[in-house]
Amino acid sequence: VASFFFIGLMSMMIPLCHVFGALIAVCLFMGLFDGCFICIMAPIAFELVGAQDVSQAIGFLLGLMSIPMTVGPPIAGLLHDRLGTYDVAFYLAGVPPIIGGAVLCFIPWVHERQKLKERAKS
Repeated sequence: VASFFFIGLMSMMIPLCHVFGALIAVCLFMGLFDGCFICIMAPIAFELVGAQDVSQAIGFLLGLMSIPMTVGPPIAGLLHDRLGTYDVAFYLAGVPPIIGGAVLCFIPWVHERQKLKERAKS
């Protein structure tokens, strides 16, 4: 959750980098957190859906991730054409990971509620 949140935060910090060294630092941290997120994606999918459906869950996640990666650059180009700057595109690119990180914070709570319901039934 923290890595996903920081990916969004680092995306939003790119327009604030006015020195090349700062851009390198932001990209370094963004790459580190992105690597952490990709590495932990399979165990999270395994925990959420179980061993039998984990391959389908990972495929679904990668399929969903491909949509913004395909549509995002043309939208960023349109924003640049309209506004004359890429800053808004970077700020908007940081919002979904931050929201996703916030939503992921609720997964343990939902998982615990499901366990309590299963215990109540038995």
